[in-house]
Order: sequence, then C-alpha cells, then structure tokens
Amino acid sequence: MKLTQTLNFVKFAACMVLVVGLSASALASCGDSLSAMAAGAASVHSQSRPMQQNSQSAGDNSGKSMVGLWHIQFTVGGQTIQEAYQLWNAGGTEVHNPNVDPRGGSVCLGVWKHGSHGAYKLAHRVWSYDTSGNFMGTIHLSETLTLGEGGQTHSGSFTLDFYDPSGTFQFEVAGSVTGERISVE
Repeated sequence: MKLTQTLNFVKFAACMVLVVGLSASALASCGDSLSAMAAGAASVHSQSRPMQQNSQSAGDNSGKSMVGLWHIQFTVGGQTIQEAYQLWNAGGTEVHNPNVDPRGGSVCLGVWKHGSHGAYKLAHRVWSYDTSGNFMGTIHLSETLTLGEGGQTHSGSFTLDFYDPSGTFQFEVAGSVTGERISVE
C-alpha cells in the first residue's frame, strides 16, 4: 500500500513539473545566464589579465563522488564571472542554478559521467533566446572536473561554445571552475 502511494505521489510530482515547464515563458532560458558569462569573460579578456589555474590535489578520493550539492565559481583570467549552485544526481543528470536574475531563466539542466583518471565530464545543451523571444542559437557548456582531497572540493575547466540558429559555430569562452560541497551541518 505504501509503495502504491509513493508511486502515485512521484507520478503527480512529475506531472506538475511537466505542466509548470510547459507553461513557462519563452523568454525564460538558461542561455541568458550563459550569455552573461560570456559577456563577463569578454570584459575580463579586454583587461588583458593572465590566465590563472586553480590547482587542487586529487588526493585519495576512494569512495567519493560528485553526487551532491555544490557552490561553484566560474573564473576567467582570475576573475569570477559567475557563481552558481549545482546539484549532481546519482543517475547522471545535473541541475545548475546560476546567480542571475530569475526572470531570464535561472535553471539549467545537464548530464555527466565519470571519465578516465578520476575526471568528471559535464555537458549542457541550451536553447538561447534574446529578450524579444527570438531564437539566437544554442550554447554548449562543458566542464571537466577533478575532486579535491577528501571529496569536499573540485576544480577544473569549462568551455562555452556559441552556435547560431543554423548550427554554425560562432565563438568559445574558456576558463576555470571550482566548487565547494554543501553539506548538512
């Protein structure tokens, strides 16, 4: 009986997520936050600052995983261009909630896998719209991360690849990403 109630609740919750998602405004897009990241990166590059890499020791991470909630920062040339919360799920999906105005769409979805040499690979594919609701193309966010010692931090690199509506590559922004695990105290 309890299993049936749980399954019914899960079906109801999934249905509600679908209804809310389908009723969202066409202007709400994760692409706005990624475009803002690119603008921030362009500003940093125009200041001609040298690239700084964050070097975290991989250490002994046996039994550690990316699964959990993280506070992350994207940097280009040593300057933070965006921060976000990321939730890495056990099933290989990820939710990204950047610190941007939520009216432009502040939640992104991605997929991840555990790669070779302890690295974790993340991919987002985002539809991008301007403020008038016109389709601008797609943005591909990719991250390659390694857990720090003890599994409470991570560091690595990210790239943002921008494509026009026909799928033609436009430009790329690259930088570093670091994260700190959020735990229950």
